[in-house]
Amino acid sequence: MFAFLLGLSWLVLTPVCIWLLFGRGHRGVLRATGALTLAALQTLTMIVGFTQRSARVPAQTVAVRDPRAGADGPAGAQAVRAPGVAASATPSAAPSPAPAPGGPPACDSRVPNPEAVRLSFHGRALHGLTVYWPASPAQCDTATVAVHQAGHRLRIWLREGAEARQHEGARNVPVRVEQGMASLSLRLAPATRHHRRYVAINGHTGDKIPLRSRTS
Repeated sequence: MFAFLLGLSWLVLTPVCIWLLFGRGHRGVLRATGALTLAALQTLTMIVGFTQRSARVPAQTVAVRDPRAGADGPAGAQAVRAPGVAASATPSAAPSPAPAPGGPPACDSRVPNPEAVRLSFHGRALHGLTVYWPASPAQCDTATVAVHQAGHRLRIWLREGAEARQHEGARNVPVRVEQGMASLSLRLAPATRHHRRYVAINGHTGDKIPLRSRTS
């Protein structure tokens, strides 16, 4: 606002001062008044320009030593801003640290309890099976499964996640999830001879696993 008034004063008073200085018949007092008016306008213009330039200078930080610390203690130095600039009361947010190795697993590695097994036959030979169990909220994408046959008994070891293969013939296969049930399919090689009645057994608990209807 002051700068606007100063510019308006220049616009109005400049012609008047020139007329007082160079007009015919003006005495020394009138000419001196015009000269002093122009000098005052020039002085005010310089002061306003200097003030605005100082306001645009960026704030600088200087080190101020805490008097409670020792003369050479690095902890005593504190950063403060130059006068006229308020320091921020809230410190800048530090970046969140990256998760450390060895954190929680990506899935729920566990030993599930199979609820059903479906056998697949090719002719009169058993060549594969599918195991079903309830899916968990942190369901793994793979599971390790091993099948041992002794006559008509099929002993099945199942464990979710990339676990070590503790049983002979164990393989890591993908897991599918449909309607809350997880399942995996395993192809038996070589195909085993067809028995009239197979019994699936949980290798971890020794419990029988119900069989679903067979498919040809």
